Amino acid sequence: MFTPLSRLLLLLLCVALSLLGAYFSLWPLLIFSTLCSIALLWGYYKIGTVPLALIKTRKNEFDKAEKILDLIQNPDRLNKKYKAYYYFIRGFIARERDQFEESKVCLDEVLAIGMKTETDRAMTLLALADMELLRQKEDSARVYFMQLKNLKVNASLMPSIRKMQDFLNV
Repeated sequence: MFTPLSRLLLLLLCVALSLLGAYFSLWPLLIFSTLCSIALLWGYYKIGTVPLALIKTRKNEFDKAEKILDLIQNPDRLNKKYKAYYYFIRGFIARERDQFEESKVCLDEVLAIGMKTETDRAMTLLALADMELLRQKEDSARVYFMQLKNLKVNASLMPSIRKMQDFLNV
């Protein structure tokens, strides 16, 4: 959960500690700082700033979330879980701005990759069903909604699901 700047500063600190450890023959310090450097680099390429953007998205701070996501140079390098959340956030940002085509592409990508939790998958399906209703494609909305049937979701999402169920008469 680091920005690229904070990650770079921590990496420089680790390099400095590694150099001190090598110069003064402090092998535990050298090994520890080297492992921390490797973890920071791995996190930069495989996790990126997705966790920070997800926190902002859940607080409905979409502009901040987009700025944080824009720091990711190549989302295809992210591991599967974070790549799914990257597109999840992009989809919700586009949906918030009424860019339904872009949002649909991103959220369909999320479903193709797979989500960590069933609640997040349900949120994705519910958003897709809602967009299809707004585009007056009730049959497509019903298809997305029917995929929600066997998912275990948080109680906080149930009012939205019931509301959609009433709209679709399912």
